[in-house]
Amino acid sequence: RMHALVDAAFSGARPLIDDIVAEIAPFGWSNALGAKLVQLTAPGAPDVYQGSELWETSLVDPDNRRPVDFALRREMLAEIDAAFSRGELPAVDTSGRAKMLLTSRALRLRRDRADLFTIHRPVTAIGAAAAHAVAFDRGGATTVATRLPVGLRHRGGWGGTQMLLPDREVVDVLTGRRLAGGAIALSDVLDTYPVALLVDARRLEEGSSR
Repeated sequence: RMHALVDAAFSGARPLIDDIVAEIAPFGWSNALGAKLVQLTAPGAPDVYQGSELWETSLVDPDNRRPVDFALRREMLAEIDAAFSRGELPAVDTSGRAKMLLTSRALRLRRDRADLFTIHRPVTAIGAAAAHAVAFDRGGATTVATRLPVGLRHRGGWGGTQMLLPDREVVDVLTGRRLAGGAIALSDVLDTYPVALLVDARRLEEGSSR
């Protein structure tokens, strides 16, 4: 009977499972990107489980004890960096490249600009969908992440919801986009990815010229 159950999962039930996965995967990717950015930029030493720079769908020990293809990750990171320099960004898809982009950019910012990670204070969001945003300032680097993406989709998106920042231009280091400060529409901030890592443009330029 156990063999029959396993066989059924890979025969008649497989199309149904595939349909369910296709429906929920984008929300899972959104949650994974949000959780990773918060984890990498929150107070404390950021920790990356080797191999989890891409999507991580294994369970706990010993299921997650497997060799890590470091060569693949080095090659992928080089490709992402080269494409970023041309203004090209990875899509949020099965490849996991978007998570690799996020991981590399967040860790590099913490390594190179520790002065942007000296405090921790919440950033206010206002509007009907404010409960779907997680945002905090680390002293110059501001993390923005989407929460409960299924509910956000059902309510029709961000609408006029805004986040309140100082009235200075910021750069999203995940995309390279520049945004005006002040009250910014979350639909604009999160237009490319469900997450953003914003840095005061002036301070970022000052740091790069050192």
